[in-house]
Amino acid sequence: MITTKSRVCSRIGALIALILCLVLATPGMLGSVPTTQAAGMSVWSRLPLYGGTVYNIVIDPENPSRLSAYTGDSVFHSTDGGENWREVNAGIANITTASSSSSILYGKSPDGAFFRSTDNGDHWTAVNAAGIVTADIGAIVVNPVTPRILYALMVSPQGYLTYGSGVFRSVDSGNHWTQLATGLAQGDDIISLAINPHMPTALYIVINETAGIIRSMDGGDHWMNVSAGLPEGDGIRSLVFDTRISAGLYAVTGSHGIFHSTDSGDHWEAKNAGLPQGESLVGFIIDPSAPATMYAIVGYDYSVSPDGTNLFRSTDGGSQWTRMHGIPNDAYIGSVVFDPKTSSTLYLTSGEGILRSTDRGVTWATRNVGLDDLRVIALAIDSDTPSHMYAGTQSGVFRTVDGGKTWTETNTGITDMNVTVLAVNPLIPSTLYAVAQNRVFRSVNGGTSWSMLDGGLAGANAAGIVINPRTPSILYAATDDGVFRSMDSGSHWTAMNSGLTQKGLNTRALAINPRTPATIYCSTRYDGLFRSFNSGTTWTAIDTPPSDYGVSCLVVDPISPSTLYANTEGRVYRSTNSGTSWTMVLNPKGAVNSLAINPAVPSTVYAGTWGNALRSANKGATWAAMNMGLASNSQCVMSIAFDPVTPATMYAGTEGRGVLRSPNNGTTWTAMNTGLGNANVRSVVINPRTPSILYAGTDGGVFRYGPVSASTKVIQLKIGSTTMHVDGKAVPLEAAPIIMNSRTLIPLRSLIETLGGRVIWSPSARTVDMFLGEHSVDVAVGGNIGYVNDKGVAIDPANPKVVPLIISGRTMLPLRFVTENFGCSVVWAAATKTITITYTP
Repeated sequence: MITTKSRVCSRIGALIALILCLVLATPGMLGSVPTTQAAGMSVWSRLPLYGGTVYNIVIDPENPSRLSAYTGDSVFHSTDGGENWREVNAGIANITTASSSSSILYGKSPDGAFFRSTDNGDHWTAVNAAGIVTADIGAIVVNPVTPRILYALMVSPQGYLTYGSGVFRSVDSGNHWTQLATGLAQGDDIISLAINPHMPTALYIVINETAGIIRSMDGGDHWMNVSAGLPEGDGIRSLVFDTRISAGLYAVTGSHGIFHSTDSGDHWEAKNAGLPQGESLVGFIIDPSAPATMYAIVGYDYSVSPDGTNLFRSTDGGSQWTRMHGIPNDAYIGSVVFDPKTSSTLYLTSGEGILRSTDRGVTWATRNVGLDDLRVIALAIDSDTPSHMYAGTQSGVFRTVDGGKTWTETNTGITDMNVTVLAVNPLIPSTLYAVAQNRVFRSVNGGTSWSMLDGGLAGANAAGIVINPRTPSILYAATDDGVFRSMDSGSHWTAMNSGLTQKGLNTRALAINPRTPATIYCSTRYDGLFRSFNSGTTWTAIDTPPSDYGVSCLVVDPISPSTLYANTEGRVYRSTNSGTSWTMVLNPKGAVNSLAINPAVPSTVYAGTWGNALRSANKGATWAAMNMGLASNSQCVMSIAFDPVTPATMYAGTEGRGVLRSPNNGTTWTAMNTGLGNANVRSVVINPRTPSILYAGTDGGVFRYGPVSASTKVIQLKIGSTTMHVDGKAVPLEAAPIIMNSRTLIPLRSLIETLGGRVIWSPSARTVDMFLGEHSVDVAVGGNIGYVNDKGVAIDPANPKVVPLIISGRTMLPLRFVTENFGCSVVWAAATKTITITYTP
């Protein structure tokens, strides 16, 4: 189902610079094409911190080396068993499908247009949907038997799934829509719509927590309430259809257990004997090979299960339930997955990794060796070779070929890693740290490679990281399990929580006194602020500004470190006595997302808000907007950084406009986004010794900005435009690039010759021979096989329809096949339909 992805401004990103503002810049992805380019030609390039939250993995049953990974708003394909991945949704977000094995997908573009793919996302076609406002579609449900039949649940102006009058049906794959008369009234909020796969004309809508279920037996034309027999006032969490009886289904309630119907919901019978009463059920799974066997997962209340097991099993269709044993009490069970060939073998996905049972759940053993991220969300098993499995975690995909004995990270090409914080070692700037997907990563070679640091963090979710500016091998991490300290650059960590309350273990932000680094400040989500004078060994509570969710940013004046600034949900406070007391100095209309202090003139303070950068030249007494070049009220300023050599030069990481630069203390701003597309920058940091090198932490990984060599060329093209920009200069193009079969075709002669190569066209053979450096690429019009250095290669292994074409007298060639085989880097910005090509001989 389509869900609206939350957009949350990272408030931690700005923290880094302000703490280390004398030696570091503050914390900042993708943006618009700049109209000017600085001398020396610098560009952004993606660094290989790959991964992202993978919610589902699908293995092609006909070709198990072909995989699909779903990360919420993106679909990635692999044709080599997960070794390499490629994003295929071409800017289409909110993807839904008929079933886990279906190749038919539906999605929406950022502007609300409706798209359809019939080949699992390789190609997308815009659907001119009649009878519906596609921008208001909140969820799509596809008939699993007849995928051309769709149901759309609409959203309210507030963005919620809403009234029964907002249900539409299409019987032609989304081309035309008809509103259904469900009989629901305003206030009857729809939770979900389910289709019986055995009787696909039987539809069920789960309404809000007090209204129960309505049913249609004729595909949505007529509806009736079928809630009689279900507990009143208890929400229905899910409906699960009984594979033994076509009219059978189970209703999983919030706190009253499981109910079974054998007549499509006309009557319900409780199936709760042996289940703990009054506890929330979070999962219900039926064994596909033995449908009378089922498993129930009880909510995460440890008191439910003193022996540490919240998994229950029934072998008689739910009449009697038995608690399963041998599972850790902090496993946070997500689901039960069955071996497709050995019915007695099953796996649990959990927040503590993967567990396996070979006796239908009687005994369990962990299968976590090499599984660096234990927060497992999805598990896919190869139906032909069950020892081959793929685990989707909050930081990416892991693969095993030995039944889970050992796992290997396999994320190359998955570019959905949400990087919220970056930090640079002030003495060894090639050492970087990133907080991504709530895990801590380190690079010791300027971002060329990364490793996860979890020694001693014990799976705690990190929110921020700060570096001791005088002894940068000492790090501190704020997590949901307290504060951790490392004395060896992150290789090992120790909890430093003495004095923090149990509520205070959920920490949000850290700040270090740059003159006396043993003094540290800690913000907690639920219990205010704490201070340590001994490097975190002990903590003492201090005064806290009024807040419902805690202070999200703390910054310290580098010259007068007894002066601190803190922001809460929508206000900025100042303390002049090391946090003993606070005074409110800013109360803007919207939320404050970042704070920064000018390291050269610490009386100048900046606050990043929605669509604004506010500046105070008098320690917060008065504020003025610094918005020339910022999009008013539309982009969130999430991170602010200062050039350590020329602090009047500032950088802002924004949501939706990439990185902006100001040469005059924030008075005017200009985008500097060559090599990035329009996405969200969470954190910007600067190499303190080489300020021309910047790093941006984004919701798609880490990017580095720096000058390219004199021989490097950067070319930008835009779909539909007959002008390309070469190193910032406009150059005419003989024909505009186009998109066909979801691939970009361009007239390559101008591009290849601009790069210093040559192109030979043979009219009789209808072939194009291209030469650049030591490489050659040869293609034929209409042929899906090209020759790279005289070796035959498929132009597009995933789609044989991608071929060179002659259009309006111009030969149009597949961009990526040609340029990447010549060693070029190609970056596609879907929002602006812009291609950036970087080539270094």
